[in-house]
Amino acid sequence: MARRRPAVGRSRHNGAAPPALPLSTLTLAVERIGADGAGRAEDSIDGIPRTYSIPFALPGETVEARPLRHRRGGVDAELIRIVTPAPDRQEPPCRHFGVCGGCALQHWADDSYAAWKVATIARALQGQGIDLPAMLPLVRSPPGSRRRADFTLRRVRERGLVGFNQRGSHALIDLEECPVIMPRIAALVAMLRQWLPRLLPADAAAEAVVNWTDTGADILLVPDRRLPLDLDRRTALAGFADSADVARLSWGGRATAEPVVTRRLPLIRLGRIDVTPPPGAFLQASLASERVLKTAVADWLGPAHRVVDLYGGIGTLSLGLAPGRQVTVVEGDAAAVTAVEAATRQAALGGTVRVVRRDLARDPLPADELRRFDAAIFDPPRAGAAPQAAELARSTLPTLIAVSCNPVTFARDVRVLVDAGYRLERLLPIDQFLWSPHVELAALLRR
Repeated sequence: MARRRPAVGRSRHNGAAPPALPLSTLTLAVERIGADGAGRAEDSIDGIPRTYSIPFALPGETVEARPLRHRRGGVDAELIRIVTPAPDRQEPPCRHFGVCGGCALQHWADDSYAAWKVATIARALQGQGIDLPAMLPLVRSPPGSRRRADFTLRRVRERGLVGFNQRGSHALIDLEECPVIMPRIAALVAMLRQWLPRLLPADAAAEAVVNWTDTGADILLVPDRRLPLDLDRRTALAGFADSADVARLSWGGRATAEPVVTRRLPLIRLGRIDVTPPPGAFLQASLASERVLKTAVADWLGPAHRVVDLYGGIGTLSLGLAPGRQVTVVEGDAAAVTAVEAATRQAALGGTVRVVRRDLARDPLPADELRRFDAAIFDPPRAGAAPQAAELARSTLPTLIAVSCNPVTFARDVRVLVDAGYRLERLLPIDQFLWSPHVELAALLRR
C-alpha cells in the first residue's frame, strides 16, 4: 500500500480529517475547465470523491498529476505529464507561459477557449435560475491591445528587474515579451530596466502602474517602502520620463501620488470631454473593448434623456453621452470625482453633467432618488453591486444597463432585479482579458 501524507485540516461536514493525499502521481481524466482556468478531474481517495484542480490541463486529456494540498471543494494538483493530449491543445504564443502568473489559457485553441468564455456567463445565470437572453456574439480583444499593465520592479544589486510575478509566487519574471499588452507599453520595460538602479536603492521594489492614454504613457511608481523624493531621485525620474517619452510620471501611493514630471497632460477623450485621469486610475483594459461598451450603452439607452452612471469612475461609459443627454456620474473615489469635475468645467457643457461623490457599497443611491432618472448604468467592481441592486429593484427605472467583469456577482445582482420585475433582454460578452479566466459583459434590462 502506498504511503500517505498526514491529514491536514478538518472536514466542515463532520469534523473528521480529510483523507491523506497520495505521495505518488495519479492518472486522471480531465473533464472541464474550472472558473480559475485550471482543468478539473474527478477521482476518489479512500472511496471519497474528490475534484482535482490541475493548471494547464485541458478537457479530454489524460494526465499524470501530483496532489499538492486540500482546497475547499477539492485538491490542488501539479501537472506532471500529458499522457493523451487534447486535439485542441496548441503551442502557447509566449515564452513565459506556465511560469508567469498572468495568463492561464494560452495553450487552448481559440474556438474552444472563446466558447468556454461565453459558457461561463451562461452557467452563472443558469445557477441563479435566470433564463438566458439573446446572447450577442463574443467581442474579442486582439493580442497586443491591452492598454494597462501593473509591473513589478525590483533592484538586485546593480541590476534592474521588471516584469510580473511568477504563478503562485512572489518571485519575479524579468519580462522578455508579452503578447497581451500594447507594443508601446512593452517597449517601456527595457527603459524601466535601464533606469531602475537610479530610481530605487539596492534591494528595494516598486509597482509601476502604466496606463496608455490618448496622449501617451501615464505611469505611477509605487515604492514598497517610504523613499525620499530627493534631488537625485527627482533628476533620475525626469531623465527616465524624457528618454521614454512619458506623458506624466507620478510617485507614491494611489491615494497620495505626486506628479513628479508632466511633459504633457495625459488625456482620455470621451466625446467632447477630455479627462485627465488621476495617477493609477482604473481604465477599461482595452480601448477596442471600451468602444464596444460605449456603443452598446448609447444604443441601449434609446430615448432616455436623464441618465445616472453608478460606479462611474472617470465617466468612461457616460461622459460621451453629453451634451445630448443629462448625465449624473456617481463615484466613490475622490480623485476620480475631482478629475471629472475639472473636465466638465473645461468643456463648458452648460450643466448637462453632474458629479456626485458617494460610496455606493456603504450608501447606495436610494430608490426615491433613482426615480428622477430615465435610465441607469452600473459598472461595479468584481464584488458586485448587491446594496445598489436592491435599490434599483425598488425603483421605477424603465431601463438598466449592467456592465460587469464577474459573471457570478452579475448573475446574483440580476436575480434581485428579475425578481422585482425586470427582464434580462440582451447580453454582450467581451473577451477583454485575453487568455485569462476573466470575461467582461454588458447587459440590457427593462421593466
